[in-house]
Amino acid sequence: MRKEFTNGNDLCRPGITRFATHLLSIQCLLKFKNELRQMFTCTKWVESSHGKSRVGKEIAAKVLEDKDFWPRCAHIVNVSQPLVRVLRLADSKEKPSMGYLYEAMDKAKEAIKTRLKNRISQYGPYIRVIDARWDKQLHNPLHATGCFLNPGIFFRPSFSKQKEVTRGLLRTITRLVPDCDIQDIISGQIEEYKKAAGDFGMSLAIRQREKLNPVAWWEQFGNDTEELQKFAIRVLSQCCSATGCERNWSVFEYIHSKKRNRLEHKRLNDLVFVRYNLKIQQWNLSKTRDALDPISLDNIDLLNEWICEEPNLLDGEDISWESIKAPLSTLNLDDEETCFNEENELGGNDQLLECLVDDFPYIPPQDQDPYFYINDVEDV
Repeated sequence: MRKEFTNGNDLCRPGITRFATHLLSIQCLLKFKNELRQMFTCTKWVESSHGKSRVGKEIAAKVLEDKDFWPRCAHIVNVSQPLVRVLRLADSKEKPSMGYLYEAMDKAKEAIKTRLKNRISQYGPYIRVIDARWDKQLHNPLHATGCFLNPGIFFRPSFSKQKEVTRGLLRTITRLVPDCDIQDIISGQIEEYKKAAGDFGMSLAIRQREKLNPVAWWEQFGNDTEELQKFAIRVLSQCCSATGCERNWSVFEYIHSKKRNRLEHKRLNDLVFVRYNLKIQQWNLSKTRDALDPISLDNIDLLNEWICEEPNLLDGEDISWESIKAPLSTLNLDDEETCFNEENELGGNDQLLECLVDDFPYIPPQDQDPYFYINDVEDV
């Protein structure tokens, strides 16, 4: 009955995480608000067993009579939409999102403030919850480093969090680069990046800051700073995931979860490592498929100006009777005497024919049908 009023659409939409599914389902309720109200007032619903049940009556009363139900749904969707976009970005399979996640969270919080008309009494509770989860459990210095190394974000005039991302950058360098000499080299090259010196300041590099993927940008314009280039590509190539949002926020439930008790800590780290690298591998494979060039220049012979036929797979595949060479051996006088002596001993032309066929396979002339059969010794 529901699909009759919603044109076959489902109200439950599976999302990236469990709570994202709930939020998307509420969004569908708002989309089909009028259709649902019509369904609960139609004769078919009233006369059905569901409409007469206690649960059905409660749901109908909630949809039709509760004045706070629909405004609350609209409020939830209004607040949650920016966060759902961040989740989609984190689980994006098209490109690594490490260079965009830090700014995406800031934009999501600003969008929530704007949607709630910048009233701190309304957006304050939501921002405090987001900051508590993000700063304590979800935020990582890699996010700030990715934001710093993303030229499309870092060089924007409106970018105002250079101190925060620089702090995360230094922590990431210390963690990922154990060699102190290379750390010093990267530290000096960072100043060139900040000042847009060398290839970083080329007009082409400036135009491509927001057009190119950050990894591709560093591959093209970071050749003068080799150590920083390798570090930037390594960080910006990392994948993000929204599965961290599915964790148990209760410390007691997280410690006493079945997975935590069943698997020791080292094995959990190994599983995370394997899953993480598999995701990177899948992304690289999809990137290779998308960038596949249908014209392969590696197998083109520059000397062939005309289209050449492909060679046969096997030698002698298209052989004809005309191309068959003459037999290497021929009958001599001794062979003829031997055959005729055997004919006299065996008595009969059949034995002579058998002798000739076994010793010398028959090769028909060029003008003869290849399927011509020998019927008599005279044919030989």
